[in-house]
Amino acid sequence: MTILIIIYAVSALLYLYYNFIFLKGLDKEQDISLTSKPFVSVVVAARNEEKRLPYLLTSLINQSYPAAMFEVIVANDSSDDDTAGVVRKFAEKWNNIKLVNVTGRENVRSPKKNALGQAIAAAKGEIILSTDADCITGIHWISSMVASYDDDTAMVAGYSSTDPGKWKKISFIRKFEHVDSHIIFAAAAGALNNAKYFSCSGQNISYRKSAFEAVGGFESIKHILSGDDINLMQLIRRTGKKIRFCMNYHSFVKTRPIDSLGAFLNQRARWASNTSWQIILNPEFFVYLLGTFITNIGLIPMFFVNTWIASAVFTAKLISDFVFFRVSFMKFNIDKEKMVFFPIWFICYPFYVFASAISGMAGLFSWHGRK
Repeated sequence: MTILIIIYAVSALLYLYYNFIFLKGLDKEQDISLTSKPFVSVVVAARNEEKRLPYLLTSLINQSYPAAMFEVIVANDSSDDDTAGVVRKFAEKWNNIKLVNVTGRENVRSPKKNALGQAIAAAKGEIILSTDADCITGIHWISSMVASYDDDTAMVAGYSSTDPGKWKKISFIRKFEHVDSHIIFAAAAGALNNAKYFSCSGQNISYRKSAFEAVGGFESIKHILSGDDINLMQLIRRTGKKIRFCMNYHSFVKTRPIDSLGAFLNQRARWASNTSWQIILNPEFFVYLLGTFITNIGLIPMFFVNTWIASAVFTAKLISDFVFFRVSFMKFNIDKEKMVFFPIWFICYPFYVFASAISGMAGLFSWHGRK
């Protein structure tokens, strides 16, 4: 029993320590502002996205970045709908929109990596930008992401948030997803700003094509179902090159919300499925994830083992989470009315961490279970 108490106490201290690291990272200001205009390739993997893809392509053709200095490559991943037709219609009007029809989907473990890999192979850009087919970018997205590079930077991660709708009218799950996604991205930002290369999202990510090629692309991680973003980051991290998080508001991306609890847990389980690979790719990140898992799922049982320690951890965690919650909301200009959701998120968080972690590690998720 004493060993269990020690393990829990150490896990809680790790959780609080990294919360402090993330919080400290949010206060760091970026001083990079690249003035040159390198050629950029925006790559998007799309499967059965004919309804949402037009919104993304419209946002991309209206970029403030010079049209002659970027291309948009959509990898049509064996869609059953008119995804390819949508891209062709845009390509007829804008010559920097290109279509790649993906091959070999049936022979790979990770179709998305396969699709992105084929798009990147066709890319001419010095810098690769990537987002999801159901996202929408601001007009300064390319410009602000590119401006975050210096000569030593190999990758720049960006912020993404759901577009939940009117806060007072939306469902509970939309509110929870919106708040929880923000916390995930804010933690990633704080970590990266403190040179802790932990996490990023394919919803908003960029890297030098040379850095991608230097690590062999997705070849060494092609057997992992997901992780075209976070696992690629870990490969690039090991080259010693810098990875940054773009805090510029203009770089933020919007993505569609999830409308069901099942779809939400499926998505989080898919993300959690990458946890075990971090033992190899980034041991420190794995230690953080393990500490977070133990701290959250062990809190209630600890009250029956040692009330004093449980009470101390609960109080410290409550204060730490609230401070990070409040500061991150201010840093990313999130509406103050959403702050009242903190108690609900705080109470529900341990249960969802347990469910998504167990499901992810057991492989109990599907790739197309978002909606």
